[in-house]
Formats: sequence, structure tokens, C-alpha cells
Amino acid sequence: MKKVLFAAFMVSAVFFIASCAGEDEIANALGKSCDVEGEEICSDDNSQILICRDLSWQTKKSCNLSFGQYCRLTAGGSYSCTDSGNTTEPTEPTSEPTETEPTEQEPEDNEPAETEPTEPETNDNEPEDNEPVNDDTEPENDNDTEPVVKDLETCTDIAKCRKDCDTSSCRTECYNRGTDEAQNDYDEANQKCMTYTELEDLKKCLELRLKCGTPGDESYALPYGHAVINGSFSYINDPATTSFSQGTFIGTFVNGIFGSNGNIPDATSNATFSYAEVSTNGKYLVLNQGYDSSEENKTPYVGLIIEATAPGTYLVGVDSKSKIEMDVYEPVSSTSICYHAFGYGYLEIDGTALAETYSIGAGTITVKGEVDLYSYKNAPMYNGDITSTDVVACQPK
Repeated sequence: MKKVLFAAFMVSAVFFIASCAGEDEIANALGKSCDVEGEEICSDDNSQILICRDLSWQTKKSCNLSFGQYCRLTAGGSYSCTDSGNTTEPTEPTSEPTETEPTEQEPEDNEPAETEPTEPETNDNEPEDNEPVNDDTEPENDNDTEPVVKDLETCTDIAKCRKDCDTSSCRTECYNRGTDEAQNDYDEANQKCMTYTELEDLKKCLELRLKCGTPGDESYALPYGHAVINGSFSYINDPATTSFSQGTFIGTFVNGIFGSNGNIPDATSNATFSYAEVSTNGKYLVLNQGYDSSEENKTPYVGLIIEATAPGTYLVGVDSKSKIEMDVYEPVSSTSICYHAFGYGYLEIDGTALAETYSIGAGTITVKGEVDLYSYKNAPMYNGDITSTDVVACQPK
């Protein structure tokens, strides 16, 4: 999560609407706290392998980006700058010497067969007892059977298994226990997705991050809800004033459902409104949806924080890569709020208000698309429960 945005709730003709998030993205973890001693991850720019030591992320190894090295997850389940684990393993089964070894043994097996052909055919026990080759093959088969036990059927199963590990060998074993499909998903999510640029590939990566992440409180459904966004604004307000210009308001630009019976907007409300403003620190455009002052105790509110400076299709989430953050929340008091859900997906935005420096006054911004909603209590794409002192989940579910 990349930003903290707080707004006071004022009982007047309108309410100000807030949206917030936490601190840095979980992936950019250097110096941040961690839970599993010895666990490894890549830094946000893939220039370092980080390791959890003394409950904080520390640099284990720096990769030489100038020579094309970058942090990646090998097929063996460990992290490497050179991915040497991937290049050496395939050469062993495909090398020529392994094919010639059995051909050299074949004449040895055939020599007694030429002398006395009936004995090796009928006396199966004698060659087994006397030939060391058969004794060698038994432990080889035993060794092969261990990684072949692929009882982890999904990428999520691999992630859950690795979460309970304290050592890199344990995490490697979890990876090896994954089916081929689960391993392929894990590899793509942790290696290939960071290189994708096409929108369709990036959308697929959203699904992979869900499949390959660690669940949080699984009593919160996945997804937790769904929202359709379609709105157009013609004026950008100053958050320091409660006086809004003509043409500022539209009705409802976000509709959806969440939890067991939550509706966006409140199904019993008759007076919803929406408006756009610049954040108090001037770094973001904020789109708000709330209720008229006559509509007491109506929830939820919706807030979109937009960091994009040009028209386009942008990622919606609560990490540093997301140019749009969407929150569904409600006020708990005059100074605090709780969160029902956050949006996750892609939205299309356009308008003259998008610029390097956001301005107050006449300016258009439109937003449209659909996103799934997820509870902060169960966010596998961010590895579990991401509630904090700044982000408190609303109750009941």
C-alpha cells in the first residue's frame, strides 16, 4: 500500500469522503518487518535477493543488472541472480553419456546370454543378486519417488506450504511437491509477470497473483464483491472548502455488492451524490461517492484515489504499482473510518484534469470499468491479512 489519505467527516450539506492506504508496497520490503525467519523474496526492482533476519528484510545478495542479472525464482523454488539452478538441471537428463551407459551394459548382459541363454531367462534371481546395477537402481528409484509425490495441486497450495516453512530447503520441497500446472503458475507469477507489458498478459497476472498468493482470513469470500464504475466529472474541488461549484455533483458513479448483503450505494438511500477534488497534499485526484446530509447513517461510502497523469487504462489496487486505489468504507466516528473492501483490477480514465500537476477548478475526468472487491482481511495477492493500525476492517462482515 502506498499512501495515507485522511479526511474529516462534516455534517453539513455534504460529507467529505476519505480513502486511505498504508505505507510501502509489501514487495519493496527492504528494512521492513517480516514474520518467517530465513524466508527470501526479491526486491521491488529485482536488483537484490532479500532475506528475513531478526524479523526484518535484509539484503542477502545484490544482482549485477549491468550483466543482465536480476533476482528471480528458480524452478527449484529458491531465489537466484543468475538462475543457474534452471540451466544445470535440464542438461543432466539430456546429456549423451547417460544414454551410452546402458548401451555399454547391454553387451555385458548379453555375454552370459550367448554362453548359456536359458539361464538368464529362467533364473531371474541370479542376475538381481549378482548385478550391482540393479542394487543401484533401487535407491535411484527411491530418490526419484520423493519429488514425484506431487500432492500440491494448485499454486495456492504451494504458497500455503511455503508460508509454514522456516528454511529454504523446506520451501524448495514445497515447490517440488507441486503439480506441473501448479509449478508453471508459480513460475509465471513470480518470474514472467514482472516482464510483461501487454494489457491482456497483465490482466492474466492479476489472476496468477491471486492463485499464487497466501490467503488471509478465509471466512471472507474470494472475491468479496464486485463493482461497476462509470462516471464523469466537470469540476475539481478544493478539499479545504465546503462550497462546491455548480455542476460539481453527479448522482452515483459506483454500483455493486460486497460481503453477505452489502450494497453500493445503500439500497435504502434516496439522495446519493459524487464529486471530484484534489487531495489535501495535492498529489492525487480523489473521486468520492456519499450521501446527502439528510440521509443519516447510510453506508457505504466509496473513494477513488487517482495518481495517473495521462489518459489510459490503469491498475487498481493498494500497492505502489497501482495508479488507482479504490476503497469501500464507512465512518466510525467523526475522525475515523473502517474498510469493507478495496478494488482490484483495471479501470479506464480520461479527461483534462489529468496532468503532472492537478489543478482546482474547471477540468474533466471520466472513469469506467469493472473491478472485483476484496476484503483487507483476505487479500492473497498481497499475501494475506493486510489490515493495520491505519486500515481497520468493518464488522460484521
